[in-house]
Amino acid sequence: MSDTALYIHIPYCKSKCGYCDFCSSPDASTADAYVTELIRRIKTNREDKTVKSVYFGGGTPTYIGADALCEILQAVKDNYTLSDGCEITAEANPGTVDLHGLETMKKAGFNRLSAGIQTANENELKALGRVSHTVSDGAALVKNARAAGFENVSLDLMYGIPRQTADSLRQSLDFVLSLCPEHISAYALKLEEGTPLYKQNPALPDDDTVADMYALINETLGKSGYHRYEISNFAKPGYESRHNLRYWQGGDYIGLGVSAASLIENVRYLQAPDMKAFLSGKVPDAVEVLDGAGREAEYIMLHLRLAAGVGKKEFRQKFGVDFDEKYAAQIKKYAGHGFAVDDDDRFYLTDRGVFVSNTVIADFI
Repeated sequence: MSDTALYIHIPYCKSKCGYCDFCSSPDASTADAYVTELIRRIKTNREDKTVKSVYFGGGTPTYIGADALCEILQAVKDNYTLSDGCEITAEANPGTVDLHGLETMKKAGFNRLSAGIQTANENELKALGRVSHTVSDGAALVKNARAAGFENVSLDLMYGIPRQTADSLRQSLDFVLSLCPEHISAYALKLEEGTPLYKQNPALPDDDTVADMYALINETLGKSGYHRYEISNFAKPGYESRHNLRYWQGGDYIGLGVSAASLIENVRYLQAPDMKAFLSGKVPDAVEVLDGAGREAEYIMLHLRLAAGVGKKEFRQKFGVDFDEKYAAQIKKYAGHGFAVDDDDRFYLTDRGVFVSNTVIADFI
């Protein structure tokens, strides 16, 4: 039996952050109908594959309540074969779930929590439009998660925030590290067109400052026992996100919910971000069939984000060409200037190369 991963999108939030362009809304009036439709699709679209990871993303999944999440998870268990030790993650924001809710989720089978902390500076939270929680709410969420029995907690940290400084970032790093998470995702703020923050056109730290911030994150987390296994993701040994690695390594996955994407046997499917269409039963559209060139470009793009980089033997097995021969010019260029390491079996970016990763990847694909 082949395997897959399952992503479930919950498009509701307590409030909409100023930088967010995800498919989400604070209007949860359709939540009951949405859960019913999700469960119907889980029952009717079952695949004869072993599920290696389940990820509830959003939005803020915990906003619809622990009982609803557990009902959806039970439907997954009833209709799919889950692997031993299947990683089951729920995203959460501070102030959206209490200790009892976390205990309910843990008992139902959730074993990983991904919490949006972002910053330990109240002014920076306000600048991001994260008005629904405080810094202390973030600490309380992690404390309750531990009390509920969660032994795998991931925290989100953001940098490049309006008016953020190196000192305030250090304070946020110290705060996050004091909570002892197993995993940390560190993302640079990106102003997405159409979002409230984009329309405000705030003054952001310049590119050199943002690069220095990333270097500070990389150095601080490295000294604290976290290794960078992907450009924006750091983990203690053995706590890498199995679900996200599925995406970066190009494996199949099934997405359920409004705006969710799937990749099944080199065909990408997308459920439109249309709640009415989803609730009426409209099925996902096939948006892209990956041919040989498309698969190769995607493989390089995703693997160069990983610390492990491109595996040359695997590349030859997948695409029938020699990576060293086909990309000799790019390899020489970036390895020669210290942006990458080229050895017998792998080609991967250095810490310096990560800063120009978009340029490097574009040159390959």
